[in-house]
Amino acid sequence: MRPRQETVQLPMMQPIRRPSIIDQAELELRNAIYFGDLRPGDTIPEVQVSKQMGISRSSLREACQRLVRDGLLTQIPGRGLFVTRMDAETMSDFIDYRLGIEMQAASIVADRITALRAADDAPAVQELLAPLRDTLERTRQALAAEEVIEAGNADLDLHQQLAEIARNRFLVSAMSTIVILTRMGSFSDPLGFGVRADITTAHEKLLDALSAGDGSRARAVLRETLQELAGRLRSGEHTQRVVRDPDLLESDGPEWTTLTDQ
Repeated sequence: MRPRQETVQLPMMQPIRRPSIIDQAELELRNAIYFGDLRPGDTIPEVQVSKQMGISRSSLREACQRLVRDGLLTQIPGRGLFVTRMDAETMSDFIDYRLGIEMQAASIVADRITALRAADDAPAVQELLAPLRDTLERTRQALAAEEVIEAGNADLDLHQQLAEIARNRFLVSAMSTIVILTRMGSFSDPLGFGVRADITTAHEKLLDALSAGDGSRARAVLRETLQELAGRLRSGEHTQRVVRDPDLLESDGPEWTTLTDQ
């Protein structure tokens, strides 16, 4: 047996990086928008926010520019940064984009389930869809308890999970921004934040289609659900009963986590 060389050629390793202060500031801003502490049209007071976070203004600016690229913030020369308002045209374009992402995710999941059923692997199908079923139950319980914001959170979580189950990192990344843009649209509704009263029925139809490996039917369910959302947020037309929480019209603003520039 030949002795191993003293110097071994190592494979290329990726550097392990801790989340930077800019990453953390970006996450704080995303969460503030998602949870409604920052609403569409709200300004981002650079001096105040950077001071509360304990970071430099340049670090905050870089974090904000990431959100500008994703469409979450709008920069107006001479006036500053604002949380993007979802007007009718923007909402129409956004729904088209979201449909493309979600329908592709549903197609991938349906194809995977078709393959599992062909292999007579029903337990694997159940395991694959289990996160969606758990989230559906969360939505049902939140609506029963009249916890509208939690029902909305669970609804968006289910759509995010659909992308994650597809196991496509680009779809997952896109959905991470899509759920926040959807929340911004919901908070733009002058009647207040709302959730379809029958949203669990739509989710059940989606899960039934996916479980059967029926990508065409799953895409049709998504199309109907998102078109209803678009109509409601664009023009206020309601084809379905909506459960609302008037208290969510008001916000005291975010309480920023203190970070530290390294």
